[in-house]
Amino acid sequence: MGLFDKKYCDICGDKIGLLGNRKLENGNMCKDCAKKLSPFFSDRRSSTVDEIKQQLAYREQNKQILAGFSPMFTFGEDDKIYIDPMKQSFVVSSRNPGSWSDENPDVIPLSSVTSCTLRVDEDRDELYTEGKDGQRVSYNPPRYKFTYDFYIEIKVNNPYFDEITARLNDSDVEGMGTMEYNRYQQMAQQVINNLSQNNAGMPMNNGYNQPMNQGYAPAGAYGQPQTMPYAQQNPYGQQPNPYAQQNPYNQPPVQQPVQQPVSQNWVCPSCQANNDGGRFCAFCGSPRQ
Repeated sequence: MGLFDKKYCDICGDKIGLLGNRKLENGNMCKDCAKKLSPFFSDRRSSTVDEIKQQLAYREQNKQILAGFSPMFTFGEDDKIYIDPMKQSFVVSSRNPGSWSDENPDVIPLSSVTSCTLRVDEDRDELYTEGKDGQRVSYNPPRYKFTYDFYIEIKVNNPYFDEITARLNDSDVEGMGTMEYNRYQQMAQQVINNLSQNNAGMPMNNGYNQPMNQGYAPAGAYGQPQTMPYAQQNPYGQQPNPYAQQNPYNQPPVQQPVQQPVSQNWVCPSCQANNDGGRFCAFCGSPRQ
């Protein structure tokens, strides 16, 4: 066959247009069929025609399961992690709210999660000043601006992919230990807590080697940044967190007066989250003690 001979999709049988061919190990696939594959699938070139057909059958079944998926909680601002605690499953989508189901995201049982960890990527840009001749010159010693990206890495048992990476922040986070930095740390811990439980309630690898909280945090619960209980452990091997000194979790419990006003801050005994007053935890709903 010549380079410009007409090709037909071995999946649907349609003619493949110019630049529309997607090579398989033993055949060809059109771009329309390729769009139906899982967004987390990356092994197309080494897949056979039969293997692709099997995956497309799985994807059709996923549409039916997705129709009954009803997310109660949402995490993330770039990629979104939607959790349905009643169905014990979740999906990950980069689409905006209201259109995330259009790409038929894979509905993944919590029981298939083998690990869930946080990865923080640091980017360093040098800062400069202006010299006498108007040229930019380095400070002495050099000064830098640090920004961070927060990624949740989820490993799963699935025949077509084994890892999902979701970026939580939609823009660079400036400065370690800032309120925004701590907010994404807390968001990540909530995601890990919710995804690192199998159907039997057994903890998986949560990326922090800490006990995991039961229950689910409601979407939008991160408007008030909280200092994380693991702030002083500095899991990233970087400079100490200046907010760690404010961490109330490493201090002995303080005995409060019996008639303590409900408007004062308190620590939830179930999930260890800080609450600004109220009789119930804003994160897990446990009653104040």
